[in-house]
Amino acid sequence: MNYSKRRDRLADKLPPYSLFMVCSGKAPYKAGDELYPFEVNRDFYYLTGIDEPKLVYLLWKDKDGYTEELFTERFDPVMAKWVGGKIQAKEASRISGIDAYNILYLDQLDEEIGSYLNRFAAKNPALYPCLRREETAQDDDELTKRVRYLQRHYPSLKVYNASPIVTEMRLVKDAEEIKELRKGIHITNEALKLMWKNLKPGMNESEAEAWFDFTLKKERMAHSFDSIFGSGKNATVLHYASNNCVMKDGTLLLTDLGASSRHYCADISRTVPVNGTFTPRQRQIYDTVLACNRHIIDYAKNGMTLRDLHMESLRFYERELPKLGLLKRGKTVRDYYWHSVGHMLGLETHDVAIPDYTLRNGNVFTVEPGLYLEEEGIGVRIEDNVVMKNGCAEVLSAEIMKDPDEIEAFLRNK
Repeated sequence: MNYSKRRDRLADKLPPYSLFMVCSGKAPYKAGDELYPFEVNRDFYYLTGIDEPKLVYLLWKDKDGYTEELFTERFDPVMAKWVGGKIQAKEASRISGIDAYNILYLDQLDEEIGSYLNRFAAKNPALYPCLRREETAQDDDELTKRVRYLQRHYPSLKVYNASPIVTEMRLVKDAEEIKELRKGIHITNEALKLMWKNLKPGMNESEAEAWFDFTLKKERMAHSFDSIFGSGKNATVLHYASNNCVMKDGTLLLTDLGASSRHYCADISRTVPVNGTFTPRQRQIYDTVLACNRHIIDYAKNGMTLRDLHMESLRFYERELPKLGLLKRGKTVRDYYWHSVGHMLGLETHDVAIPDYTLRNGNVFTVEPGLYLEEEGIGVRIEDNVVMKNGCAEVLSAEIMKDPDEIEAFLRNK
């Protein structure tokens, strides 16, 4: 991927005399001296392609152009014997396209920032950190701490959050990003088929999950998120996470899962009969969800919002659910379907988004209608990943079977 071109585009969107900053993040402590697995800040990765902790990227812009610097940890020969060495300038330059002489050490960061702010003090330079916060009570990350530090030392420094700028860039995927998404979807399909070949009544949900995990491990791919394997009534819990119940004969198994390729996430939901055959009632529910899935994919056009698609899914169900004997005694669609029909997809499973954003070519999102009948022990969700192309939705996950006759034939002939 051409990360340099992304940074060129970012620089074009920033005003003169601005200092952009983003950090790669670090793994928090889990217990004692043990760390949680490291997850790179996706904005940092989007702009550099580097998947390493404790790095900082700076881009400062003046009237003539921009300069960029990457700050890394110094090599520690003792720590290298325990956990391996840190990324070196030559490798960081190869991955990111940042000139090696612009790759410095973290202990030089404050001096470099101070030099820039003092040199252009008469121009009132502004700081543009790429900040994101999921909830008010969330602990400050490393970038937020550094911003607060700079504000204490430079009280007149104006700070503007750059995340809306980067979000708008990330929403439109290029050809290389689509390629990685297709890779993740393809491996997800291979893993699903292996799991389905071994699926049978009496098996624990965790054993089915293990068959899926085997393919991802074999292909050296990570999970997009913690997989959901919910059978019977468990399938009616949207984010069921236990995956530890015995799958009974005559029940459905709902899976929500995906493989990620270079952090580009597949997010696929499929629902299949554990014994290989839908009951008539299960087939009724399944066919309705599948029809909604296909309808929304056909309905999606450039200029619409994800909310437009969701509202259309509600209208679809309002027409169809009475045919299933539902919506009686004051029940509404919301009693059987309480999540949105889709979300943006990319470097995160629930990727960055902008309120009331209108769809355009290059956007990637999910289409995932469902129906959940707790009293009947039936939960069905069918989720595809699509990209807007030529003004319409193209299904990236078309290779993953969802036709009920095809599913039954596959399960019978395993």
